Amino acid sequence: MRVADAVWAATALLHRENPNAEDFEVREIVSRAIRENFVGGFRPGLQPHASWHCVANKRPNGGRYRMLYETVRGRRRLLRPNDRCHPDRNGDIKPEKSALPAAWQTLVDWYDTVYSKPTPPPTSASVGLPGGQALPRQGKSEKSPASESGVSRSMSATAFVSSAGALVIPDDLRRELGIQDGTRLGIYREQGRLVMQPITEEYISSLRGCCKGEDSLVEAREREHRKEK
Repeated sequence: MRVADAVWAATALLHRENPNAEDFEVREIVSRAIRENFVGGFRPGLQPHASWHCVANKRPNGGRYRMLYETVRGRRRLLRPNDRCHPDRNGDIKPEKSALPAAWQTLVDWYDTVYSKPTPPPTSASVGLPGGQALPRQGKSEKSPASESGVSRSMSATAFVSSAGALVIPDDLRRELGIQDGTRLGIYREQGRLVMQPITEEYISSLRGCCKGEDSLVEAREREHRKEK
């Protein structure tokens, strides 16, 4: 088995066994590959493949595989269909089934049918209330408590902050809010909360006219002149 395939298989096993985990530490992936004896136990290439050669959003430095995705420094997950890859990477995204031992070939099927399948947004029927009651359907004119407070249920997620203070925003939120490489974020504190506002063209357009008063300056001046007379 190729070292790259061993790293992919180890990561896939971790994901399948921990479906609620977003990512894993590089050392966890390497340790799992060694434990499963994918490449005869320890191999010096396991660490660089998990750290760099297999990581789709890193500049290639040897291997050009697109098997893993760096969520934050030192943590990896399997690549998803909508993840952005470095333009110089054009390698394999997953192993060929025939390249894996027979006992692990189902990992490729799991990746295609489960992990890579887009997750549908939650509906009113799927978001439950205490006691197992479903949320009532709302008409267009009604607002849920979440929307009134400015928090969208479908946009809630968990972000990670690195030791250097860098913030990793989940992919689905970046796509929904139009955040791309180089997008500026306005950050401010509001009653103990940290609020971030993407400074996009749509946001700038929404501000046009927001400071406009009821009267123009000329009309206000003429009104003052009439009062003086």
